[in-house]
Amino acid sequence: MSPKISVILPAYNAEQYLRTAIDSILAQSFKDFELLVINDGSIDFTKEIILSYNDDRIRYIENEKNLGLIETLNKGILLSKGEYIARMDADDICHSLRFQMQIDFMEKNPEYIICSSSRKEFADSISHFHLSVLPVDDTSIRIHSIFSTPFTHPAVMFRAGIIKENNLFFEKDYKYAEDYQLWIKILQYGKGYNFRMPLLYYRDTPNSQTNIGSGQIEQRKRTISNIQQLALQQQNIILDQKELDFIYILSLSDKIRNISFEDFSVDFILSFFKKLSLDLKSNYPNNKFNVNCVLGKRYLKILLFNLKRLPFTQLMKLAFSKLTFFGIYELINEKIGNK
Repeated sequence: MSPKISVILPAYNAEQYLRTAIDSILAQSFKDFELLVINDGSIDFTKEIILSYNDDRIRYIENEKNLGLIETLNKGILLSKGEYIARMDADDICHSLRFQMQIDFMEKNPEYIICSSSRKEFADSISHFHLSVLPVDDTSIRIHSIFSTPFTHPAVMFRAGIIKENNLFFEKDYKYAEDYQLWIKILQYGKGYNFRMPLLYYRDTPNSQTNIGSGQIEQRKRTISNIQQLALQQQNIILDQKELDFIYILSLSDKIRNISFEDFSVDFILSFFKKLSLDLKSNYPNNKFNVNCVLGKRYLKILLFNLKRLPFTQLMKLAFSKLTFFGIYELINEKIGNK
């Protein structure tokens, strides 16, 4: 009998944190799963750690050579037997209720094909973390997706049938943002959801995919910009090159902190958000509040991150936009929702 969930966990020289990651999967309150741990050519003690477990739910798979993350993930999808596929990374930690909560939601809501959650990002100790909150409802997820990835990759669960029937896999052309591109494609086939409750402790290390990608700045910019354009096209939104350059800046907090107000004036920013807001409200006429909240959160970052860089008159010009107040509302709502 096939398991309900197939968990795909790639491992490359993962000896430092792998046992903690595997233990958090085996400790799940929902027990009907297989754990595919794929050793991608490790030269440390990754293999020995995996084989030290005596649990029939673990399937050990060893690549003959190092294939890299994208090919390894696709291999895992093809080898999976479950009705659902869940992702996990070798240095993260799952909440013990993760699978149960995700399965309960997906079983009760067949129109949803993918779900994830907010996450607690940490470096050394899980008691010292940064809470990264993602949009919850499908509309907000789609709006968010024109800026950046709308899901926490290692916390994702999706319906295996949708992926395999439509030949949806991670693509090499989108290295360092391959997950972002796949989520945009998946959302063409059904709805997405994020649990407000963080179901994953995400370990932020120098070897994490995000940090590796950030070292390849130009390649990463091209990749993310291409995915953003794909998301915009799906929502029938047309932007010129300057607007596309600006939406890329809005995808990264570090870029927002260093906006060139000579290239992107306050008047341009106000005009940009007005245009984008009108387009999105045309797409989602019954969800104008969601549009304001998602855009407001992004808009507020520009204001808060550049308080000391802008002249007072320009600062006030930005501040007295309704998006500022929606951004504040969204931040307060996130704080209350995660207490």
